[in-house]
Amino acid sequence: MAEIVIGIAASHAPNLANPSMIKGINESQLNHIRTGFAQARSLLEQARPDVIVIFSSDHFDRCFFDNLPPFLVAVGDWAEGPINEYLKIPKVKVRVDGELGRFLVSEGLENGVDFSSSADLPLDHAEVVPLSYLTPNWNLAIVPIVVNAFAPPMPSLKRCTQVGAFVREAIERWPKEKKVAILGTGGLSHWVGSPGMGRVNEEFDRWFVTSLIEGRKDEILARYAKPEELEAVAGNGGQEIRDWLAVAGAMPSSFSANSLAYEPIPGCGIGVMVWSRTPEMKN
Repeated sequence: MAEIVIGIAASHAPNLANPSMIKGINESQLNHIRTGFAQARSLLEQARPDVIVIFSSDHFDRCFFDNLPPFLVAVGDWAEGPINEYLKIPKVKVRVDGELGRFLVSEGLENGVDFSSSADLPLDHAEVVPLSYLTPNWNLAIVPIVVNAFAPPMPSLKRCTQVGAFVREAIERWPKEKKVAILGTGGLSHWVGSPGMGRVNEEFDRWFVTSLIEGRKDEILARYAKPEELEAVAGNGGQEIRDWLAVAGAMPSSFSANSLAYEPIPGCGIGVMVWSRTPEMKN
């Protein structure tokens, strides 16, 4: 049977992958973020996964109000992107493990998780930015799961955690001798196209990451049961913590979580954290 070997959560701010947009970032902060990604990459390589399941977000470039599923699974063979060309991020083509994607959808339909699916899902910067740091050779297959964290109605934080747990259970039932990494991308606090744009809530970001490290998911779910409660403190971009919570929900109980980097970059709180079998040094 398959097994989960590591979990990673990281921000996907597009300027991290576009040299022309990175100029405004303080060099020491940028170096700290790069070091965190490098540590996450090292741990990922040590875990030697065969495939990465990615909980990521959409930015109205793959889904819109006419088709806005809560959870959308890629089930094709390849994915290209990022589709949002205005960001000027170099395009890539990545192999998709469609077999695992289809297995997750099928298992979901049998067990109360009604995933949507796409055989032709393009990539967004939500996947490309973190993968450009974690797998720069683009040699690992992926299974993107797009979580609606952009417009109502959004799945609750609790539901995202539950779906993460379901994905873990399904992977453990998958009759393949494969190792699986789980990646969640997005956040942390940021406001996009709304009053407060450019603001970061460092206090919230650090509380959220610490809560995950200390295993206090229930406190997060109770405090921000409604999307408007979360948006008030973390911005509309902060809704993307759904992806981090999905990873947390997917982690085996034997794994421990650690922060590898956090910086309150103007415009977005950027963090990198990891769940692994052995505790790693915090930064």
